[in-house]
Amino acid sequence: RLFLCRLQRRNFVLNDKKIVVRPGIVYLFGGILCIAVGFFMFWGLGQALPSDDSVTAEIVRWLLLLFILIIGLYSILFFSLSKIQLDDENISINKFPLKRRDYLWSEITHAKITNEALAYPCVIYAGEKKIAKIPRAFIGYEKLLNELDRRNILWQDDLYVEARIILEMDKVKIRDLFRKG
Repeated sequence: RLFLCRLQRRNFVLNDKKIVVRPGIVYLFGGILCIAVGFFMFWGLGQALPSDDSVTAEIVRWLLLLFILIIGLYSILFFSLSKIQLDDENISINKFPLKRRDYLWSEITHAKITNEALAYPCVIYAGEKKIAKIPRAFIGYEKLLNELDRRNILWQDDLYVEARIILEMDKVKIRDLFRKG
């Protein structure tokens, strides 16, 4: 628990003027889980696959392991190398595996919340070009919305209201829902 608190505290604000938005811890756990499942599948297929052609079975096992390891490593690298920094002058977007891109606030034309399976991602545009899509699972999502609101960039439609309600619901702990009067 102490690790998660330190991780969240480190990711929110670098100093008073810089906001950092990072992928949520779900991406890290997903990558680790994917790698673990890959190894168990590799081991299980080696135990359970009766095959007339042992060379083919071995190749299939190794290819499956390689495929799952690549997915898991991508997820872990995405978690550790992706971030969006907001400061007074610009937005800096560093998404793995793409290069870092910097945009001045004057280049940002608008941002809006889209309706995608209760994730309510915030999509930021520079002109007609979509430059970032930040889902609700990212650490610092609420601070991003607050900053975009402060700069009058975020469209405030029905989806915006729904996203704000969902953010408030995320703060409620499950045990509080079942607490007696």
